Amino acid sequence: MPDRIPLTCLGSGAALNDGRRWNSLLIDGRVLLDLPPTAVLELVRLGLDVTAIDVIFISHLHADHMFGLPFLLLEYCIRRRRERPIYVVGPPGIEERTETLCDMAWPDMRKAGFVPHVPVEYIEVTEDGEYEAGDLRFTAVQMEHFTLTAFGYRFPYAGKTFAYTGDTADCEQLDRLLDGADVAILEWTHPRPASDTGHMDAPAIARRMEKLREQGTTVFATHMSETPEPMDDLIICEDCKTYYV
Repeated sequence: MPDRIPLTCLGSGAALNDGRRWNSLLIDGRVLLDLPPTAVLELVRLGLDVTAIDVIFISHLHADHMFGLPFLLLEYCIRRRRERPIYVVGPPGIEERTETLCDMAWPDMRKAGFVPHVPVEYIEVTEDGEYEAGDLRFTAVQMEHFTLTAFGYRFPYAGKTFAYTGDTADCEQLDRLLDGADVAILEWTHPRPASDTGHMDAPAIARRMEKLREQGTTVFATHMSETPEPMDDLIICEDCKTYYV
């Protein structure tokens, strides 16, 4: 049996939640799915190697998904360094927004000559399609998250295909994102039926689980406002817990 891949939940909460850390997951120490402000603290607290992260996928430009970037880059200004690049993948504006956030967060840093001791390469995803971040090839699929540009990501890693929805309503694009995936990470903001047009609720998750069970996908739920009722074959993420897939 091949080695299983660690998936660490740095946080499983929606922007408004019952006390969870904000949603972020780390695959094999190398691939980070969204980067809220709480994620860097959890990486350090859990003793994980910040400098091992090669690719950061930002699903959209809401604060609970990307305001951790200034904190990560601060680490590289002061305490960390590495020669190979970090790839930051996100929707249009990810580079400009990150630089603006860093200048707002640490307005004196650039003037004092502090810059991150790591090459940062931004990959702006403008539409559905195939892209590359270093040696990682991935597919971007645009989701439906209110009026914001938001993407789900799908990529092969260590012999498995991962699919991550980011924030999304239940939409037909999810079929393309999730079809045939070995591991699916779904947002589940609302534990009960809801009229929210930008997030998933319990009935939407139940509908998706029917097909995911049939194709033998390992399914995780994250980005929760509160803990939902258990659902067969669905793993409800817990903050700071590592799973193996």
